[in-house]
Amino acid sequence: MRIAPICRNCPASWILSAWFLLAGTLPAAAFDQCPQPQFGVSGITIDTTAATAAEAQTNGITEAASLGFQRVLNRLLRSDGAVEAFLAEASIDQFVDFYHISEENSLEGRYIAVLDYCFDATRLRAAFRAAGLEWAELKSPRILVLPVWLAPDGARAWQVDNEWLAGWRDVVETADGLVDFTLLKPTILNERSLRAEDIVAADRATLRRAATVAGAEQIMLVTARLDYDGSQPMLAVDGELFTAGAEALTVLARMVDRPVYDNLSEQLDFARKQILSELETGWHRANIIEGGETRKITVSVPVSGLQDWVSRLEAFRSLAVIDKVVIRKLDMTGGLVSLSFVGNDAAIANALAARNLRLVRREDGSTVIKPL
Repeated sequence: MRIAPICRNCPASWILSAWFLLAGTLPAAAFDQCPQPQFGVSGITIDTTAATAAEAQTNGITEAASLGFQRVLNRLLRSDGAVEAFLAEASIDQFVDFYHISEENSLEGRYIAVLDYCFDATRLRAAFRAAGLEWAELKSPRILVLPVWLAPDGARAWQVDNEWLAGWRDVVETADGLVDFTLLKPTILNERSLRAEDIVAADRATLRRAATVAGAEQIMLVTARLDYDGSQPMLAVDGELFTAGAEALTVLARMVDRPVYDNLSEQLDFARKQILSELETGWHRANIIEGGETRKITVSVPVSGLQDWVSRLEAFRSLAVIDKVVIRKLDMTGGLVSLSFVGNDAAIANALAARNLRLVRREDGSTVIKPL
């Protein structure tokens, strides 16, 4: 296994840590070794053939770059038309930061490998702006998915062979968007401490306990049951989003009385994808970064010392929704800063919250940025 930098802005050498020695084949998802993981993809499996081993390897690495780049574009742009238009004009090589080969097997005329790709966030943002595109890149707070199957003899939340539950494990494992989904493992401990009956009843203590175990900031409860209208099977699926404190937030993709013929598996899969897509689309729309005009506001930034001030500036400059930072005034108690924004109010609030900050408008009309 090895890391191959595209040597525009990478160090001349790389030290492989013990972590890489444990790396294996993973579902294609954001690449955590990227400085900006949402601009990377891990676990790209390729199997190419050619006249020679060297040619097969070259073709395979090129194919992996293309697959990875398209996945990143789908994640950030979330528009088939925008992705196709961008790919038609883009040269993928100019956006590759580095790639990591976690597994490979080179045979005569054949190359089999698993690769991870990291794309250059700064270059991609500039290209999106130049193309007049809107995109999102902020990862959501962690959302714990709690699926429940309502059987005639009771609720099921932990059975490994239940099709509704197993399907959720599959889709969460392979999710490749900006929403950070997680699941609890179907262990005896979880089954006993988080009873299915309490989960489906949205028992507040149970939901809070589940969120704590998962380290999640929100909970998505998704229930499915099979009813009958005469002899016709009917599928009912409901989804609801809660805070980690078990406060209800919103209802998701309510699907009631969908007829089922001999396609229950397809209907369950459709329901899962619809709920995930609704969450992904909602988060993406709320965090859009606009490639065109900017909005400028001047804010007060109170601090308790130099280190606090450095931390605030680092936070501002790390957020893609902030296009420009201009310091107007600075003293030991804080500063006055002009910020140019390229996102809507929700995107700005979410981006600041990701750095534990919030924008507060005072009664006199002035604006201040404070810790959460």
